[in-house]
Amino acid sequence: MSQSLSGRDGLGDTISAQVDVYTDGGCDPNPGPGGWGAIIRWGDREWVLSGNDPDTTNNRMELHAAAAALALLAELVGRCQVNIHTDSQYLRQGITDWLAGWLDRGWLTADKQPVKNQDLWRMLHRFNQAHDVTWHWLKGHAGHSLNERVDRLATEARSALRRVDPSDSPPRGLDASKTRQVADNNRPAVEIFVKASCRGAKGYGGWAALLRMGEHTRSLSGGESSTTVNAMLIRGATAETRALTRPCRVTVCSDAKYLIDGASRWVKGWQARGWQTRDGKPVANRAAWEVLLEAARPHHVTWLLAQGDDVLADLAWVGELATEAAKLGEVDSDQGVRETT
Repeated sequence: MSQSLSGRDGLGDTISAQVDVYTDGGCDPNPGPGGWGAIIRWGDREWVLSGNDPDTTNNRMELHAAAAALALLAELVGRCQVNIHTDSQYLRQGITDWLAGWLDRGWLTADKQPVKNQDLWRMLHRFNQAHDVTWHWLKGHAGHSLNERVDRLATEARSALRRVDPSDSPPRGLDASKTRQVADNNRPAVEIFVKASCRGAKGYGGWAALLRMGEHTRSLSGGESSTTVNAMLIRGATAETRALTRPCRVTVCSDAKYLIDGASRWVKGWQARGWQTRDGKPVANRAAWEVLLEAARPHHVTWLLAQGDDVLADLAWVGELATEAAKLGEVDSDQGVRETT
């Protein structure tokens, strides 16, 4: 996420970030299984988001991508000046030309019919008002590198639905009683898988997190310069946890003892000692730990350490995403970063 999450992510209320967003979404067939992707660029920083839905439409995936990007910006950065680039005329014309009429008519079309995808349009309208947004149309499949990247993100997210059939096997090593049932208080059960990578002891690092709720998945990834693997692990867990829109029963799974033991055991001692280790030294990454604790507060969180044969397929997947995010530190004169194949 190329973003420090200390405090309110290092931004004051008076700063208006200049942000570029690229989005895409689609189904195959339409309607049918769908995926969406979004890339957010703020200076030399980048967020990468994706998700899917087993039963949806092309238009809903386009709307979901834009809404998810604006929602994440509102949560982590605050009000921004945003340029959104999309190859969907439905999305661009809907928000710039049709929306005002829908609002005047109480969410009815000119033919007095209910607006299709009204739930997502309402959500997008709310987040659109939270920023200063300019909407741009790009011709799809015309060689624009970021448009091609979000197209691949959407395609990969849709393909992930075919790779995993929950009815074929147990829930990938987790306790089904903890992760597949709805808790007694009706909180939905969510799994979050977290991995991190760093190019050097303190170089450009990347993190990735995958959220799974039933058949629905969403992945986030990002990077940061001059950082550590441990800092990136906390960033990943924080980003996906903060993206939850209501209290959930969450299982966070990682093969990193620093994250799992830190969150489940060590943090209590750190707090009791005034954020000092047993040796009386300041706890590393204190600000990031405090933000993670705040993000986890509304939820019932179980921290699960996966080792050896218990390492799950989803962890392997997010490990690849984290490694790719770490590569974004390689600067390219045309695009700000260079994709490495």
